[in-house]
Amino acid sequence: MSNQTHHHPASGSNGLKPGWWSVALACVLAFGGGVRTQAGETSSLECQVKAAFLVKFAMFVEWPAATRSDGNNPFKIGIVGEDPFGKDFEDAVKSEQVNHRPVALRRARGLSELEDCQVVFICTSEANRLEELLSKVAGRPALIVGDAPDFAKRGGMIGFIKEDGKVRFEINIAAAERAGLKLSAKLLQVAKIVVPGKSEAEG
Repeated sequence: MSNQTHHHPASGSNGLKPGWWSVALACVLAFGGGVRTQAGETSSLECQVKAAFLVKFAMFVEWPAATRSDGNNPFKIGIVGEDPFGKDFEDAVKSEQVNHRPVALRRARGLSELEDCQVVFICTSEANRLEELLSKVAGRPALIVGDAPDFAKRGGMIGFIKEDGKVRFEINIAAAERAGLKLSAKLLQVAKIVVPGKSEAEG
């Protein structure tokens, strides 16, 4: 399958409304308290906010030297599985930069096509093979994000969750550190920190 993003329209996407990027970014800039969405907004505002987070998360990560020095190439965000975001996300990130590098999207069914991506989003469609996918990216200097149930607890780095109607996220610090990534204190302060194998009562 080709890596060219315009060949892979979102599966099941309802489309993102014009101006959604500005709305989503406004929500993200105030993400300390989470971003509230209504029950019927799963495919609209919720997807918009998650898409904006994918770009903004990268700005709160200290990357290995080799990744930072690759300034001649775009900063790539890879999406594996049935993409919920759609072409509007691709258009919106054209004006974004991470570490002075333009942002580019790639979509694929398998991780082999996303080996040079700095951020990889694993879609909910891949929940049944999540452990298999995570094993394939183990140790790679990439931020692995997803929204499958218990994503961070199962070994992902950042997992989206909904609490009290708000889009929030859990972080598995150990998983990020194993990949050589250092997450900023500002990001950790507004996240729910999880430790795989440890119950919430113990934490």
